[in-house]
Amino acid sequence: MPTPVYVISGFLGSGKTTLINTILDTSPVDKKIMVLVNEFGSISIDGKIIKVDPNNVVDLSGGCICCGLFLELVSSLRFALDTLFADIILIESTGLAIPGEIARQALSPAFEGRIEFGGIITVVDASSILTCQYPVIKEQLKTANVVILNKIDLVDAKTLDRARKMIRSMALPDSRLIETSFCKVGYDEIISQRYNDSRIIEYARTPPRKYDSTAGFATVSFVRHRPLHRDKLFDLYGRLGNKIIRSKGFILTESGKMELQFSNNVISLRETQQPIQRTELILILDENDKDLIESEFRKIFEEPDDNDTG
Repeated sequence: MPTPVYVISGFLGSGKTTLINTILDTSPVDKKIMVLVNEFGSISIDGKIIKVDPNNVVDLSGGCICCGLFLELVSSLRFALDTLFADIILIESTGLAIPGEIARQALSPAFEGRIEFGGIITVVDASSILTCQYPVIKEQLKTANVVILNKIDLVDAKTLDRARKMIRSMALPDSRLIETSFCKVGYDEIISQRYNDSRIIEYARTPPRKYDSTAGFATVSFVRHRPLHRDKLFDLYGRLGNKIIRSKGFILTESGKMELQFSNNVISLRETQQPIQRTELILILDENDKDLIESEFRKIFEEPDDNDTG
């Protein structure tokens, strides 16, 4: 039988990785699920957060599948089929990707009879959908078979109703809308069925579009092997947060190892059990703000330790 491929889509910080972890936590034990993680930044963060055997995760970092990395995607799918013998393949796209284009590539004639379309699942942040005007969000919704309206705990009833109406105006008429917080949507609710969407299957047979969905965005990555000052880092996000679209990473601080998440000008820092040996941080920005933010963060990352002399 062909292996189903599901594209997990959604704008930056919507909750895609959290959804994948929920799916994995609630999946049948006899299902071998391969997760392909595509990140815009040059450092893979989500691949370390996903709760699955590391052998079942493939990282595709440093670009966007939908407008590049086609050969890498083909190689990863072959690995899933020929080495891992996966029952299900989940592709977590970058927050800037167009899922229909990823589905097109996954349904390449090279895999005819071996891969089938499972569905496009798009995660939406209820707290930002009304104010976030990036065109790629509409692209992510218009081919979605399932829309996960996430973070509903952060909005009032009126805002939630407006978010529903906006999604319905953009999404497919027959798409499912599931409302939740913390992406608490299990395997049985969305992955146990196929969305045999003839529209996507037909679309996959058309010539690929030439475009760059990441145009206008920039990414900056930082690495440091010595502890960072947490308060100084918080202060920097406080001063420049309105210019940072998304940030995530693992931080070595004077008080321990932390996982950092930042979106919608809200920062979260929590202890992590990940065996990290260094600070790894990525930021996604408007390209017009890249030089300013990179220079400010670099000042912190290049600071000497308190006990350094000379």
